[in-house]
Amino acid sequence: MNINSITSLKSKIETEELLEGYWKLDVWKIKDFPYKDCLGNVSDRKAVSFSYIKNIYIKAEVKYYSSFGLKNEWWKMSSFIYCTYPYIKLIVLFLEKEYPKIKSLTEISYEEIQLKYKQYLVLSGKPLVRLRKGRERTSIYINTLKAFYLFLVDFYDKRPEYEKDRWNVEKLGIIYNMSRRDKYINFENIKKPFRELVKKYMHQNLLIQQKITYATAQNILKKMYLFFDFIVKEFPDWKDLNNLNRKNVEDFLLYVRNAEMGGRSYVKNRVPNDRHVLECISNVKRFIEYLQDYNWDEAPVTPLHMLIYPEDFPKRRHKIYEDHIKHIPDYVWEQVQENLHMLDSEVARIVLLMEATGFRVSDVCQLSYDCLLYKNDGWWLIGDQRKVRLENHIVPISEEIVAIVKIQQEKTKDYLKTKSNPNKFLFPVPFGKNKGKAYSQRKVTNELNSLAEKCKILDKHGEVYYFKNHAFRHRYGMNLLNNGMNILHVQKLMAHTSPEMTLTYAKILDSTLRKEWERVQSSIRIDEKGAIVEAVLSEQVEENGLELEWIRHNMDSIRLDHGFCIKSPKLSCDFLEQTLEPPCIKNGCRSFHVDQTFISYYNDQISKMEADIEIYKKNGRTRSLELIEPKLNKYREIRDSIQYGTGILGLPKHKREYIGNERETNGK
Repeated sequence: MNINSITSLKSKIETEELLEGYWKLDVWKIKDFPYKDCLGNVSDRKAVSFSYIKNIYIKAEVKYYSSFGLKNEWWKMSSFIYCTYPYIKLIVLFLEKEYPKIKSLTEISYEEIQLKYKQYLVLSGKPLVRLRKGRERTSIYINTLKAFYLFLVDFYDKRPEYEKDRWNVEKLGIIYNMSRRDKYINFENIKKPFRELVKKYMHQNLLIQQKITYATAQNILKKMYLFFDFIVKEFPDWKDLNNLNRKNVEDFLLYVRNAEMGGRSYVKNRVPNDRHVLECISNVKRFIEYLQDYNWDEAPVTPLHMLIYPEDFPKRRHKIYEDHIKHIPDYVWEQVQENLHMLDSEVARIVLLMEATGFRVSDVCQLSYDCLLYKNDGWWLIGDQRKVRLENHIVPISEEIVAIVKIQQEKTKDYLKTKSNPNKFLFPVPFGKNKGKAYSQRKVTNELNSLAEKCKILDKHGEVYYFKNHAFRHRYGMNLLNNGMNILHVQKLMAHTSPEMTLTYAKILDSTLRKEWERVQSSIRIDEKGAIVEAVLSEQVEENGLELEWIRHNMDSIRLDHGFCIKSPKLSCDFLEQTLEPPCIKNGCRSFHVDQTFISYYNDQISKMEADIEIYKKNGRTRSLELIEPKLNKYREIRDSIQYGTGILGLPKHKREYIGNERETNGK
């Protein structure tokens, strides 16, 4: 971490002038604390004292940092006293021993002060690391020093945010993912003299032209530093990239393949793989291309196509589908449902919404308070798909999901009247350091994995199943395809930019659906008037001119949760948009068929409707009764009919194939 030291203060005025009333005192009495709601349990303490601090400049900085945190609800007074104050006091004692005459903590570089503080901690018998979930983490002693130091650096640095070496995204005026807690774009790993060049590049792309997102900027910087490490090492006198040639690029590729991947993540010290190399060279290509396109003085003189060749990019290895797409299997989801009551209530609601809508976790966490939409065919959830920059995307939802959203709305509505929820989120953080932001997506993952460990949620090998939030989106897509929805309609529901993306979910269909055909022995269909009709398969084939293989193929391809659709893909569905209540049943679609394999589905639905009717009767919900009773009668009729079904009816051949001038209009 390379943090520039800030010019020392000429006096203590800059921080002390901001301290007024209660905060200006050297002793903060608990009984006079101005924010009673943030007091916490401090029954055994009467005051917080800063009188022990001899250096008046450091005292002003400590009091300002402490008051700022308490005012902005970073801590309650109780957590400050017991969990923060002792660590700050130790830092002060260290400073008075090592740097008694400084006028600001930021007079010393962070590297120097951190090194000496670590030595001080060792001599004091304090740990430098801590164990968390079996992994070593930096100790709270060092983390407190870092937080205090960075706070002061930010306070004293009056430059525009984009001129600093660390950009706080909250101060950049751009859209960002408020369900994530990492808020800095850090240029400190870019070696000088190229740091300013990279900052200028990011300023143009992220802030001026907004060609990339905040997350993309972070990802670029995670790899970009390697290029400039290489340049500074090989050409320490270079101030620009004018002399970059093909040989340099080849040497850089060799350097990347032999340099440890590093970082703080699980890939630390791993041997570089092809994906890592691909990302490194791709970022360099993008960077050079931009410099040359805009004729920057620092750009290489040699054209890009003579610097970087297509063969420099490692080919992506073919991935086995099951290893690539991590979805939540049914047996795992059943275990989650059994233990859902053990989750934090808000996390449980977020999980249910992810599973029911296919929204990314970040989009669920950032749902607007007013995210319910009612249309004539039922309820829909409306929200932005930020990754593809699609606003007001809608998906159909059930009454059960509507009820869950309304429960959360009831919990959140009071925050709309205060500054606790300025963005009008459905899942806001109303208190604390992240007040006003969206619920943390990392917390959702952590809560799920804690549940898995506590309740023994197991995978197919009997091991604890560890969740990734995006797996719920994969589950949603696979369920739609496995139940027969047209791939283009799945693409629309999931807001994919191309059908190729949606196709990744379809690769398991053969193994999961083929067996269903073998179970089809007898069926019923609904005629144009909505009446139940029965026939044997052989009669239908002969009567309507249908090939048996065509029926088998389409039944295998488009099995729904409530029956089969044997409509030809050449024909459009008249009821496509009515996806909430099964439109096939509601509208008496002739292409809709049901067989005995669906009995359990109809029994379940009938039981749920009967239970709902009892509730509606108790609460006097007459209109709800009027809507549900016809549906219940139809479901009972279907269930009773398939108990004695003898065959299947299908679509007439003239409807299945183009005729006349339809061939010229693709069947339209």
